[in-house]
Amino acid sequence: MDLAKTAEFAADLGNVERVEVLPFHQMGRYKWKNLGMEYELQDVEPPSPEAVERVCAQFRQSGLKVY
Repeated sequence: MDLAKTAEFAADLGNVERVEVLPFHQMGRYKWKNLGMEYELQDVEPPSPEAVERVCAQFRQSGLKVY
């Protein structure tokens, strides 16, 4: 995914008031276990705070408010 193009697209729409960046997390992992289902994202690591800030910065560079 080209995040810079996504940010530019969202900014060009003219009706996007803000962007909320919600990083991936593992908090719901136990739900899958309780359901007896395989959790296929077990080995996926959440992004570092620095990686999340880089994403936020790309949206800000396009003139969007980021929360």
